[in-house]
Amino acid sequence: MKKYFEPIIHILIWGIFYFLILNYVNTISDFRKDGGPFWLAILFGMVMNQLIFYSTAFFIVPKYLRLKKILVLILALFSTFIIINLVESLIDYYWLVGFFSSESEPFLSYLGYNASSSFFILLLGLSYALIKSWFQSEKLKRVLIEEKLTTEMAFLKAQINPHFLFNILNSFYAKALKNDVPDLADGIAKLADLMRYIVYETNEDKVALEKEINHLKKFIQVYQMRIAQDDDVSINFLIKGDVENVEISPMILIPFVENAIKHGINIKVKSIIDISLEVNQNKLHYKVTNTMHQAAFGLREGPSGFGLDNLKKRLSILYPNAHSIETKEEKGLFISLLELKLD
Repeated sequence: MKKYFEPIIHILIWGIFYFLILNYVNTISDFRKDGGPFWLAILFGMVMNQLIFYSTAFFIVPKYLRLKKILVLILALFSTFIIINLVESLIDYYWLVGFFSSESEPFLSYLGYNASSSFFILLLGLSYALIKSWFQSEKLKRVLIEEKLTTEMAFLKAQINPHFLFNILNSFYAKALKNDVPDLADGIAKLADLMRYIVYETNEDKVALEKEINHLKKFIQVYQMRIAQDDDVSINFLIKGDVENVEISPMILIPFVENAIKHGINIKVKSIIDISLEVNQNKLHYKVTNTMHQAAFGLREGPSGFGLDNLKKRLSILYPNAHSIETKEEKGLFISLLELKLD
């Protein structure tokens, strides 16, 4: 019922507005109540005003304000205002006035009257969009604060001093080198890098995409250490486009790979995970494809696991109206697709 509240209010307001003009106004410009089907002219004018209001409030302002393209926003509003007024005035002057009056005012008088009323409606639409955007922004801030507090509380409850863990890993690393086990030492170093990134470098709202990619590569490398050379398991990672000078919210990419490893790897049969990432025209396209198996050898997600459902909730908060996420099954493959609009 809540989602219908706004359209119901709009219908009521326009209906009351139309009723009042139709019953308590006798003359509008060259149109007179006793000169013909006055309701048709009023209805046409209202439809044109609605076109200005809703294109302003629900399309032009939300789209370009979110992208912070203020100049384009102003030009779009101006163009919409001019085009709609010209169309309305031409129809009034060359067609509708013939039904209402034997007298016809100059075309500029129609244009001036329509422009004055439309400008008022344009300001209403602009104000409505800005106020709505402000409320949505405040709501998003509250949600983010609540999410952050919840995350921090969960982290504090389960926290182990990261310095202690890093000291232990450094100790293991030194022993592995001392005992001439370079592969083990390399794995411990990569694991330490993974933990260091998660603990220290993901506190910001945005991080460099290159850092996220490097983190993802190290995660894959650490996991591949669990796979024997004779196991038929393949993990491929392809990167296209210019990933430099691009920032995204941290820990967005890795849940797809975790999910692929969990469900897509079984050392008893051939297993493939293909990962592709492309940046093109301010959009990030991310695709992870894996063979479908039971979680026989993959990452098992416990009660506190970070799965795709949690990721969808994060994306709805971090990238409202600026992302799409899709999962599908095709010919024994599970495919995850993510598209982000980049700032």
